Parts: sequence; structure tokens; C-alpha cells
Amino acid sequence: MLLDAVDQQLVKLLIADGRAGYADLGARVELSGDAVRERLKRLIADDVIQVIGSVSPTTVGLDSFALVGITVRGPVLPVARALAEIPEADLVVQTTGMFDIIVELVCRDDRELLRVLDESVRGIPGVLTCLAMQYLSVEKYATEGSQQLLFGGGRPGTATGAGAREEFDDSDRALIAVLQRDGRASFKELAEQSGVPYASARRRVLRLLERDVVRIVTITNQLLYGRRVQAGVGLRVQGPIPEVVHALREIDEVEVVAATTGPYDLLLEVSCASRADLYHLTGTVLRQITGITSTETFGYIDIHKLPYTWTAL
Repeated sequence: MLLDAVDQQLVKLLIADGRAGYADLGARVELSGDAVRERLKRLIADDVIQVIGSVSPTTVGLDSFALVGITVRGPVLPVARALAEIPEADLVVQTTGMFDIIVELVCRDDRELLRVLDESVRGIPGVLTCLAMQYLSVEKYATEGSQQLLFGGGRPGTATGAGAREEFDDSDRALIAVLQRDGRASFKELAEQSGVPYASARRRVLRLLERDVVRIVTITNQLLYGRRVQAGVGLRVQGPIPEVVHALREIDEVEVVAATTGPYDLLLEVSCASRADLYHLTGTVLRQITGITSTETFGYIDIHKLPYTWTAL
């Protein structure tokens, strides 16, 4: 999808402030508020952007995160759509390489992760193999927050267990659920969809935003907006991992670095301007780093569920 200059400016403004009013946005791009509203509807309907309320899972007691590589027998699309319906799924991407699909799971604990893998993932018709790679530590996470897909819902620090717990009642949870679907929902819409009285809904949402418990995030589909080439890269490392991590932090194209269980010591998410740049990164740049013994790349070709969209609150 081709975006004109106004679309691109609107996306940038929303990344800066996802709840900016239509009139304010219109004044910045010299359009009426109604015209801006229609443009945003189109961008959201076409899966170019999503504006949602991001809640760190650790604040609500969700502590087990894993990336699951899946191979499929038969058509891939029905399986990807079924995976996107799993409440604990935070990301579903169709890929090239050794996996047909990757899905990120956000769960309360390891026991729940096993249950979701067994009952929700492996039970989908067409799933052939399922390889779970649990996150141990997130060592790099680019600060923009609007392009990265891996660990999007985790709001990582240096370890997956970091983050203060928050106490939520049923009203808070209902409001957060609405914001997770639509971060631009008006206070009236929040009250109507949550069943919480207007005055209470407004007060509660402002408190959640002011305390940074909920952040309004504009997620861009870089396969459509920005025309980037994104991929996951699994690394096997010989020797101390921190030395390799230090080198990876200096590479701009490497946006996420996570230590994982499973076949890889480190899992990366990379974003490049072209396939040629991806080839140079994986074929030359990464292989020049002392300690990296092998790389395995799975390219993103279609995003079926964007990050921050888990609903297992």
C-alpha cells in the first residue's frame, strides 16, 4: 500500500501521541478533523497502523514469555488465523525459512505456557511441529517501540521478570480491555464498552495513563509502512554471550536481542532497507562477530497479529 505525504505525517504524529484529537491532527496536516478521521479509519482497516493501550504483562502477573516456531501441514493461512484468536498470543507472523509461522505467547507462568501450547496451539488442525523458545533476558530493545515486533507486549527491561505488580479491580480490567482494542477510544466509548460509569471511567483511565501503567502505542506494520524488510535471526554462540551482545548493540539494524532457551543462544529481530541489506547483515556483519558460530534467518512475509494485542488479562 502506498501512503501519501499526509498519511506519513499522520503516522508520525500518532507515534508521538496516539490519543491526539482529530482537530489537533488536522491542524498539523492542514485538513479538517473529519478528513483526518476518515484517513485514520483507512490506515487501521488496511492494517498499516494500530493504536492500542499497551500494558506490561508483568504488572498484571504475566511472567512467562516464549516465541514459538510452527511448521504446518497444508495451507498456512487458516492456521495463522486460528493462532491469532488465542488470547495469550501477542504476535503472529507468517515467515520464510525453517518455520511457517512464529507466534509469541504471553502467559501467567510456565505451567500456563505449557497448557496453552498443548491445548491451544498444538490442537489447531494443520499444526505439524511446535518449537517453543522461552525468553530468559532481553538484552536490547530499540527505544522507538513502534517498529519492533518481538517482545512487543513484554515492555522488557533487562530481564523478563522485571516490573512492579499493580492491583486491578474488575472495572480497571474492563477499561484496559477496551484500550487494548482501541487506544483512541473516547471516554464516552470507554464507559459504554466497559460498563463503567462515565465519570469513573474517565478518572480511572487518566490514572492508568498518568501512572504509566497503560501506554498508548501506535504500532506500524513495517511490511506496509516504511517498506522495511524484517526478519528473526537465531544465533548460536561459542564463549561468553555478553561479549556478543555488546557487539550486537552497536548494530543499528538489530532492534531486539533476547537470550532464549531452545536451539538458539540469542534471538534477534532485525530491520533492513532491502533484501540486499539483510543479506549483507546476516551473511557478513553478523558472521564477523567473534563468538557467533551460526545464524538462521526467518523472514517476515505477512503479519496476522501485531504485538501488544494479547488479551489474557
